[in-house]
Amino acid sequence: MKKVFTVFSFLICSLVFSQNLYWYDVMLEVDSKNVSTVAGLVDDFYSNHPKPSNVNVAFSSVALKGASEKATHMIGITSESSQSLADFRNSLKGDDWDLYISKMNNYVKSNSASAGRDLITNGSETSYPIGQAWIFKAKNMQLSSMVQAFGKLVKSYKFDGFVGMGQIVHGTENGESVYIYGTYSDLNSAFNFGPQNKNDAAAFAEFSKTLDTVEYSKSFTRVLIKNY
Repeated sequence: MKKVFTVFSFLICSLVFSQNLYWYDVMLEVDSKNVSTVAGLVDDFYSNHPKPSNVNVAFSSVALKGASEKATHMIGITSESSQSLADFRNSLKGDDWDLYISKMNNYVKSNSASAGRDLITNGSETSYPIGQAWIFKAKNMQLSSMVQAFGKLVKSYKFDGFVGMGQIVHGTENGESVYIYGTYSDLNSAFNFGPQNKNDAAAFAEFSKTLDTVEYSKSFTRVLIKNY
């Protein structure tokens, strides 16, 4: 049976006090010897496939991760419109798509797909190339308190880039359901993420209390290769 690829993982987001951002992700496991070939196939297809202006496609490497994470790359689709996102995903078909998938199957060892939406963010539209996701296992009754606490955090702490909390709606594994996602301008900024003074430390400590009741699952960091 033909393997099915869809597109892009955890790089995520909405605009708090504005519209949500919906996302559709695929994680790809690629051997190092095949990376340039896969990058070429992705670039050739998404550079030529028609795309609405309110849909973004991004190709990234998974640069930092735990030992259990197999993915080495991500393709991602995001939009403020769930309908536009669904329509674009549904447009990935036909002869060109079949040929692209056939070629990708020769070089991608495994893949997994997930989808979701932001619930609250700091409202930043800054497009930074490095993004980090923290994934948690939480029940619905825990989610509301997490969102409320996160809303207080983003008001009291100034994040340089984008930061948001959202829900993994489809493609969850082992109860993973909630994420926090932040972006950085460069690796140095990523290294220095966190409280910078007493007020920041107090804000983080208050938010961290809500995480005591949920299970932390994993974190990974992606580096943007190209937007489409």
